[in-house]
Amino acid sequence: MARIPEDKIDEVRLSANIVHYISQFVNLKKAGRNFKGLCPFHTEKTPSFVVSPEKQIYHCFGCGKGGNVFSFIMEYEKLPFFEAVQKAADFAGIVLPKEEYKPEKKDYFQKLYRINEIACSHFEENLAKAKNKRWLKYFLDRGLSEETIRAFRLGYAEESNNPLTRLLEKQGEDLQEAAKLGLIQQRDNRKAYFDKFRHRVIFPFFNVQGKIVGFGGRKLREEQQPKYLNSPESPIYYKGKTLYGLHKAIPAIRNKNYVLLVEGYFDLLRLYESGIRNVVASSGTALSDDQAKLMRRYTSAVYIAFDGDEAGIKAALRSAQIVEKFDLDAFIIPLPAGEDPDSFVAENGADEFEKLIGNRMQPLEFEMDRFFANNADAPLQVQEKFINDILDGLAEMSNQIKAAMYIHQLADRFRISESLLVEQLNKVKRSKRRFRKPPPSSTADETTGEARPEAPVRPEKRIVVQSGVYKAEAGVIYLLLNGDREIRHFLLEHIEHQHFENDAFIRIYEHIMHELEEEGAIEADKVISHFQEDAEVTQILSEMMLSDETPSIKYARDCLFQLQKWQLEKRSREISQLLREEQSSPESAMHYTRELSNIRKEINKLEKEHRSHQLL
Repeated sequence: MARIPEDKIDEVRLSANIVHYISQFVNLKKAGRNFKGLCPFHTEKTPSFVVSPEKQIYHCFGCGKGGNVFSFIMEYEKLPFFEAVQKAADFAGIVLPKEEYKPEKKDYFQKLYRINEIACSHFEENLAKAKNKRWLKYFLDRGLSEETIRAFRLGYAEESNNPLTRLLEKQGEDLQEAAKLGLIQQRDNRKAYFDKFRHRVIFPFFNVQGKIVGFGGRKLREEQQPKYLNSPESPIYYKGKTLYGLHKAIPAIRNKNYVLLVEGYFDLLRLYESGIRNVVASSGTALSDDQAKLMRRYTSAVYIAFDGDEAGIKAALRSAQIVEKFDLDAFIIPLPAGEDPDSFVAENGADEFEKLIGNRMQPLEFEMDRFFANNADAPLQVQEKFINDILDGLAEMSNQIKAAMYIHQLADRFRISESLLVEQLNKVKRSKRRFRKPPPSSTADETTGEARPEAPVRPEKRIVVQSGVYKAEAGVIYLLLNGDREIRHFLLEHIEHQHFENDAFIRIYEHIMHELEEEGAIEADKVISHFQEDAEVTQILSEMMLSDETPSIKYARDCLFQLQKWQLEKRSREISQLLREEQSSPESAMHYTRELSNIRKEINKLEKEHRSHQLL
């Protein structure tokens, strides 16, 4: 979709009444200046979902979801930002500028889909031929019914005479494009073509609209190589943006409110056959960021059921890290050693597999159980490496609260200071930030194949356990957005980037400063729109904007005092740690001791000044 001009987005945001829009889906009742109702994003009996007509935002005080009208549409209807803007524009009766129509591009994609459809029908017909019944039996022997075989359009590629090449040629299709799709291949003399898939059972790949984007072929003879032959990436197929079976699973995922992630085709097909339909497969490859984002469109939880061997467990834990990086809840379903979902259900049935789902574990809990089971008397170096590996994974997480909870679990299990783990985690984050590669300039749209800008890589989030500094940072942002000129001027005189510990607030602060420099003013609702793709920030902002706190200089001074005191106390802790850890010379020890004394004096002075202001 073409980029919508900022002024048009603002027009839609200001025109689409959020109360009227949300009332289509939620029974809202007046509650003072706001409206309340049962949250549509989680189950509750007492309404905690608040919509503000004045501020044009919503926030659930139960699950934390919040934002503006665009946020609601994106979350409730699982739409990307620009489609949410279009939906809100339609509701408000605003006509958005249309992208210039390019029929040649649309026709080109349709041609590729058509070639794949011809190939898929050809493979299906091969499987149905009497002479190939042994390959139909291959699927039946794997526990699949003919209904499931038809549902996933499984097929067979014959071995000789290049029947697909001849069929495509007969139907007048472009053989060069068929070669780009990986269906056929040109011989060395560059004149004739031959079929790429030969004597293999075929698994078509579908996009979320159910269009065929590629194929996987499994070998049927031991000497064949490779075991699985897959389509190459093409203008309509991106391996890292496709999940096998997703087109069939979407209704069940929404109904169950979680997705079951498995590795192989047969894992998925066996579960589907047994009645478990909310399942997708990574197709034996490492889970990608884009696949995690794809699952996030339809659910907030991913249950991972990979092979029960060491390789499968490691792959499951890596996948859990990627899933949690995008603020999805990840759970590991532990399978017995040597089993995969296909073999387990074949031997034990779907009911027993459902019991495994019921015994799912958080990734950290699962990983710590494995560590202590295998390393009962592990030396300190082994324990330290394990902890550092865990922190390396937590450094990628986007959900700060969840990361803090994991830190608490880790500290409790290893009997280590929680604050020490937090400090170590922040070091890991700083190191990752220093060496992070710049993002690519663009990526391709999963459904259209068109290039679109890549979302900027967000800074990693530091974990701040202390609630006092978090509240003070939130207060400063609240006052910058809601305070009058005097309050804003006071804060901007005293607050700088380095006063913030929480990276979400750093991002908001930097954007506010940019807007003030460029526009000379700031609108809270417009700030939410800017961070539309950042769930953490939109939730923070929506909750903050519903605060009953009256903006005042006194409140600003309180927040400033908390932040300044926190910075001094943080430096004090760092120096104390150096004194404890380092083999300091007498001169260094004296220097550190003197600095600690000076910090204590600064804190006392700060507290005295703050008390004097309180009396005014």
